[in-house]
Amino acid sequence: MKGSRVAIRYAKALLATAKEQQAVDQVADEMELVYTTLENNQELKAVLASPVISAELKGDTLNAIFGKLSPAVKTFLALVTENNRANHLGGAAFKYKQLYQELQGKQEAEVTTAVPLTPALEKVVMEKIKTLTDKKVELVNTINQDIIGGFILRLGDQQFDASVANQLQSLGHKLSNRKALS
Repeated sequence: MKGSRVAIRYAKALLATAKEQQAVDQVADEMELVYTTLENNQELKAVLASPVISAELKGDTLNAIFGKLSPAVKTFLALVTENNRANHLGGAAFKYKQLYQELQGKQEAEVTTAVPLTPALEKVVMEKIKTLTDKKVELVNTINQDIIGGFILRLGDQQFDASVANQLQSLGHKLSNRKALS
């Protein structure tokens, strides 16, 4: 639930608190840790999403895992669990990261390729990105062999699909429409 309204609200509230406490950078690092931990631990995600497990036990679990974080993040984790929103924690951490990047004038671009990004393809992608935004962009490469070749670029709400799979699908649609007209 990376883009849920709840996650966005909590991330914005945490950012406002971090600004007041002048701890925006530290909170960003810690929320990155929270996000990475949740993404890499399906059992923890299941515990936080479970309606059977009490908010108190969820809070104790998060405190045991993230007990050495700053007071702002500890308070945030306690608030999220007390309000029975622990299942939105990963989304809030992800959204905080996005808000922090916007605050820094940066943006993350996800590039999906069939094979790891080569320097030549990275140059092509960066040229395309320059036409879409003037922010400093950090590339994240995801591998998906189903796209066959080319790349899919996601930059914020925009997507540019230059994959071979998309071109084949488009060609298939054109051919089937041509047959239907005949």
